[in-house]
Amino acid sequence: MTRARPLIAVRFHLASLWNWRQVYYGRIIEPVAYLLFLAAGVSGAVGASGSGTAHHYLAFVLPGMLAMLAFRSGTAAVSDVSNDRKWGVFAFYRMYGGGTTGYLLSVLIVLGGVFLLQLLVVIGLAAPLGALSDLSGRGLLFTVAGSLLVDAGWVLAGAAVAAWVQSYATRDFVLTLTALPVVLAAPLFYPLDTAPGYLRFVARLDPLTYQVDWLRSTWAGSAADLLWAALWTVGTGVLAVLALRAADHLTTER
Repeated sequence: MTRARPLIAVRFHLASLWNWRQVYYGRIIEPVAYLLFLAAGVSGAVGASGSGTAHHYLAFVLPGMLAMLAFRSGTAAVSDVSNDRKWGVFAFYRMYGGGTTGYLLSVLIVLGGVFLLQLLVVIGLAAPLGALSDLSGRGLLFTVAGSLLVDAGWVLAGAAVAAWVQSYATRDFVLTLTALPVVLAAPLFYPLDTAPGYLRFVARLDPLTYQVDWLRSTWAGSAADLLWAALWTVGTGVLAVLALRAADHLTTER
């Protein structure tokens, strides 16, 4: 029975996903818009300038987009876990014998599933644009594995942040303060070595910068950076378990 409790929590998270399905529709549409409008538009300009071909630019951008989507999973985890604490879902789960690790597993299954769907949509749309023309099967496999690890790490990091959050106001403030700088400072759509000095400095403080590098390495067929992605996931997992175990099961907000 204890082993089945994470699956019960998964059921509740899926019900929450359905109740907020319009939000998740937006999360599916977002990467499509980035790919078909922003990335494809810039790739046309890059190709026209003679500085590189359009499909090479798209191949450069895609790992960055996957890293960005993984970070978005982390912000979703902050919202979901803080909601579970506010409305007593986490408290009831713990009251009936569920463990912190099992609860985190349920969050990972649901948000990881959403991320995997986003990944498949992006890869599927990128293929006819020529972005996968130089990608080997090995590179695709390593990139999918690395993306899932990076995503899991961000979900767990988001859960750790939510263990500290005591109100919607605090949650929204944290997300507003961090989301745009983290995404915009990372070299998602441009190479870091051509950026201004101040931006290179900020980017080196941004964990998303390193994750983009890991995924570009896996895209090229190297498995070496999968170790860093795995260490990222393990580290944030330990942090999330410790944070939720130490947190009140309910927030103080009323």
